[in-house]
This record gives sequence, structure tokens and C-alpha cells, in this order.
Amino acid sequence: MDRTYCIFGDSVTQASYVKDSWADLLKPLLETKHSDSSVNVFNLGIGGNTTTDIVNRFNNEASARLPTDIIFALGVNDSAYLIGDGSAITDEEQFKANLLSLIERAHKFTQNITFVGAVLGDDSILKPFPGSSKGKSYSAQRTQKYDNMLKELAENNNCKFIYVLDKLNKEDFQDGLHPNEQGHQKMFRVIKEYF
Repeated sequence: MDRTYCIFGDSVTQASYVKDSWADLLKPLLETKHSDSSVNVFNLGIGGNTTTDIVNRFNNEASARLPTDIIFALGVNDSAYLIGDGSAITDEEQFKANLLSLIERAHKFTQNITFVGAVLGDDSILKPFPGSSKGKSYSAQRTQKYDNMLKELAENNNCKFIYVLDKLNKEDFQDGLHPNEQGHQKMFRVIKEYF
């Protein structure tokens, strides 16, 4: 059977800033595993995306590719907040609603749904993130909380969940938010065990 993997995510998935991202490394592994069939792997990561963004584009992008397998790698941007007033980029109720919507939509295509949890490096240099013009900030405590919600909802809805939050160290990030080449290698070593 031909396999089509769609990987939805944010800048850590898109990872145009490194030579070999975890998603790039996963592709040859999947091609080897399914050597008797055609394998397509689409990296649909977009920098800055939250679950709201992915909900809004999911149906069009999945319908165009008809995935047999869907991987979501998200959550860290949702857990961010604005340093000025502390308001959440995505509040907890909206985050849960978005995740349930993604799971429901994904189940229309396949039962093979995997969530890759969030990663975060040195949050002391992310208040705010230097690249943000709006004061977008990140904290390890908030990211852990959102990752816990993600794990619970995924597992309660027959999806695989891959926990990676504690697998990387500060030196595995290029700016506290985006894993460097070494960080992506570490992520891949964890993720590949689920495929």
C-alpha cells in the first residue's frame, strides 16, 4: 500500500534553518520501512503557526494529499504569551478545542495519528523572544503545562504521543526556541522509535 505522511507543525518542523531536521531525517527511515510501496512525506511546517493556524489550513492541505499517516508537531507557540500583559497566545480552552478539532479532522483521513510534543531551550533568553516585535515570550513552566494537555488529549483519543520536552538541553538550541542540528538529531532518535 502506498503511504503518504503529512507532518503539520511550526518552525521546529519546517526547520529551514538547519540542514537535516528531524522531519528530513524521518523520510529515509519511512522509505526504508515501506520499501515495497511508494512513500511520500510532506513537511507542512510553517514558522509561527499555532494550533489555530493549523486548524484553519488542515482540510485544504490534507485533502490535496490524502494522507495515510498524520503527524502533528505543535504546542510551543500556543504556550507563548505577551510579555506586556501576560495574555496567552492561545488560552488553554482554545488550545484543547483546537486539538480536538484537529484529531476529529485527521480521523476522517486515517487512524494513524501521532503527536510530537513541544521542545524548549533556555527560557531565560525568551522573555521576550528576540525575533518578536510584539513581545512574544516563552516559559518552561507554561510549555510543560500545554505539553501535558497535548499528551492527555492525544492519548484519550487513540493517537500516539511522543514526549520530547526533556530530551534536549540548552546547548541543543540555537536561540532558546529552535533546536540546532544536534537538537534535531536528538529529537529524531526519540521520534524514530515510534515508526
